[in-house]
Amino acid sequence: MGQALRRGAALILAFAQVVTVAAIVQIAGIAPADAATFSCMAGNDGSPGTLSGVYDSYYKPGLGTISAGATSIGVGTIDTSSGGASTSIAIGDELLVMQMQDGTFTYTNSASYGSGASIGNAGLYEYVQVKTLVGSTAGIVGAGSGNGLINSYTESAATGSHGQQTYQIIRVPQYLTATLSSTFRAAYWNGKTGGVAALDVASTLNLGGATIYATGNGFRGGGLAQATVGAASALNSDYVASATMNGANPSTNPPADGFKGEGIFGTPDYTFGYTVFTTPSTPTTPVITKATSGNGYPGGDVAMGAPGNAGGGGTDMNPSTNDSNSGGGGGGNAGTGGIGGYPWSTQYTSAAHKYYSQDVPGLNVAASYGAVDATHNPDIGGRGASAIAIAGRALMGGGGGAGSNNNGSGPTYGSSGGVGGGVVLLRIADTSGSAATIHADGTVGIAPDNDGGGGGGAGGTVIVTSPNAFSGFTITASGADGTLTAQSNKLAHGPGGGGGGGIVYSSSSVSASVPGGANGTTYNGKTGNTADSYGSTSGSSGTTNLAYSYASVPGVPSGSECFSTGGTTIFIGPVDNTEVTYKGANYTGSYDGSLAATNNNDFTARSFVTGTSTIINSGTVPGTPIGNVLTGTSSVSVPDQAYYHNSSGSTQTVTINSTAPVAPSGWTVQTCNDNGVGTAGTGTGGNGPNLGSCSAAGATSSAGQSVPNGFNGTLTVWSVYAVPTGTTAFTRYDAVERIDDGTTSNYTHHELYAGFVPITKTTTVVASGCPAGVTPPSGGLCPGGVLQYALDFRDVMVGAGLGTEGQLLSAFLATAAGQLAIADNGGSGSNNWATSTNGLKIALSAGGVYTTCGTGVNACGSSVTGTTFTGGTAASTAFTATIGGAAFQLKPSGITGGTSSGTVIFALTIK
Repeated sequence: MGQALRRGAALILAFAQVVTVAAIVQIAGIAPADAATFSCMAGNDGSPGTLSGVYDSYYKPGLGTISAGATSIGVGTIDTSSGGASTSIAIGDELLVMQMQDGTFTYTNSASYGSGASIGNAGLYEYVQVKTLVGSTAGIVGAGSGNGLINSYTESAATGSHGQQTYQIIRVPQYLTATLSSTFRAAYWNGKTGGVAALDVASTLNLGGATIYATGNGFRGGGLAQATVGAASALNSDYVASATMNGANPSTNPPADGFKGEGIFGTPDYTFGYTVFTTPSTPTTPVITKATSGNGYPGGDVAMGAPGNAGGGGTDMNPSTNDSNSGGGGGGNAGTGGIGGYPWSTQYTSAAHKYYSQDVPGLNVAASYGAVDATHNPDIGGRGASAIAIAGRALMGGGGGAGSNNNGSGPTYGSSGGVGGGVVLLRIADTSGSAATIHADGTVGIAPDNDGGGGGGAGGTVIVTSPNAFSGFTITASGADGTLTAQSNKLAHGPGGGGGGGIVYSSSSVSASVPGGANGTTYNGKTGNTADSYGSTSGSSGTTNLAYSYASVPGVPSGSECFSTGGTTIFIGPVDNTEVTYKGANYTGSYDGSLAATNNNDFTARSFVTGTSTIINSGTVPGTPIGNVLTGTSSVSVPDQAYYHNSSGSTQTVTINSTAPVAPSGWTVQTCNDNGVGTAGTGTGGNGPNLGSCSAAGATSSAGQSVPNGFNGTLTVWSVYAVPTGTTAFTRYDAVERIDDGTTSNYTHHELYAGFVPITKTTTVVASGCPAGVTPPSGGLCPGGVLQYALDFRDVMVGAGLGTEGQLLSAFLATAAGQLAIADNGGSGSNNWATSTNGLKIALSAGGVYTTCGTGVNACGSSVTGTTFTGGTAASTAFTATIGGAAFQLKPSGITGGTSSGTVIFALTIK
């Protein structure tokens, strides 16, 4: 920054003029030109090497709605409970906003359960960029109206008419290059966050022969509820029943029937999932999670109705004892889930169960059974989930419904439904290395021995896009099989239905597979104990679109869209946002590499002040300072970062060309390389450059660097401008900088501003001093009259970043700590009250305690606590106010916790 207002140097502002009586108004600096909507931060998180583990950070925003068009969002708190990364959101970051659960459906206890569905905003998502960050509120740029959000997003708890509505905010890494590994994955879905693995890779993604997974990261299956009794109100024809039918707490009083799976319409009281993904292909540590306080779905959480993309739970044929166990339905996504199998049967002739045993193996159509009536209804397995495939949405696979269970036989959690696949969103430029496989498959539930089986989880969603052609992916989003049943005693119980297939979208042709899961089987109790579907059905296939354009991905562009690897590519603009000293502070405007030299939207902005003299405000109207021509010289250093991708086949010379402003005369510029020592900008006071070699100063300047073939990275350069006498405050001085390699060129603008701390004085007549009946003289006062003065001071330094001021004070000019002193002595010209007054009316106490001046309501002294005064006795004609004490700095407006303005008030008595 300019060197006139150095840290540690005093600022003394003297005044020697009469200012007319007027209201005090704030003097505001001219803002930079309107910024473009998106600053390309391609590769903002560097090149991490091989990806191992979870790299996305997940935020749960809390209850509430953010509306389409919003330009700020509450990001809430980071959630690492399911294995997400702990990287906090910062300015320049890319965020993914995604509605996970939403919508309504018919929940009457009849065959119409699940019909009339509206999925609301479930599955809608978009990318935004963080422009400002204050606490947990991020100012964003999006692709919606007014550069805000495209969609609205809602979060609310479950009610009697809808399940919980959830959205999450995900910090997406922006890598330049990266290499996949087989342990790269998403965090698991915990009911609020997780389930999504997203990357933005500006250049080449090395596939590394990896097999990456979002398997089992999606919506959870219905959890095991082992019950030996059901409420009198429970019927074997129920499509929905309450989880609290046997008591308020299903943990201690589990209900009859099986729990429905989890899906876009809500989260049931009991869910089944996995919590350890050390080996993502085979998640471990199964767990039942109690998610709600009773029922998470309207109408109830158990029985065969399927809510949206979640499988229905098995309805027991004998709910009073819960001992005739049917299977759960499969979850859905683009493919439907399969139906759960029939209730328990045996080859024996027991009157209670003979209706579900046939002499011909495999003859298990409901109408073929001995009795299909209100007492004996075999077709009561969980209904399969619906298929939901809407362009522009990304859904996790639905969880399978649980089977009915009374024995608790077999493995722990037996009868639980399977877990759906998660979501994988990759935005890349191109690929290299050995081919990779992506799995977003559903998982199979835990199989029991002598109870109903759970439905399979549905396949998830995979979307891979690029503005360029790529290859090397094999992608599956398969539905999982329904669980097997009756493994020990060979008696038929209802198996689970298969999960539906998921979705694969890609902008290049890939090998994609989205099959539905097979139905589970049971043993039919006949000779040979033949495996039998026993009423359960398979899930149906999902959807693929291998011509899905990268432009269809909603939100701000990806890194690859502004950092193309299709040939020699140059971008120049603000220094990398990860650079510590200048983070978010001295740049604004776009960084898209596509704007012409005359377009003022692609720019970097910097402030400067005079180096050798004080700026005097001689204006007579507060808020309209004049006489602001700088009488000294200063310099200002502006850093830029150039992204360069050299695939030209030969070493290239990249030239940086800088042009100084034309008027007033005397502007010069030097182009300098960064010397590479430490971080750029760690010089004196946190604002000076670490300059390496510099070109000669002149009206134009250039410097070249040799860049080898295959280089794919950044160059940091500095333009150092000499600011001549005669430049004017509140004026933008435009300086163009161009980078080129002889073939490709790109421009940015340096918008240079002068700013300062002006003081405006107002005067109020407190008492004329004239006896009654005596007209005051033309000056308005008689001897003994009292004038009250107010000196208004404020930092009007022009800051760049448009709202980032609160993030980094060191990038903006502030007065030196403890060195802002304001002197007033009335000692010259028409303002020489020293010869016409008795001095200050009262003493200006050095202790900061002041009495009322005249009849006014303001206290004599300073509005800034801690100000001390030199002079200021009752007989004084002069004083100096040192504002705020030893640590005080007058800061630009917008800095959190800073003070940008204040007043000093005093009174004088006329002789």
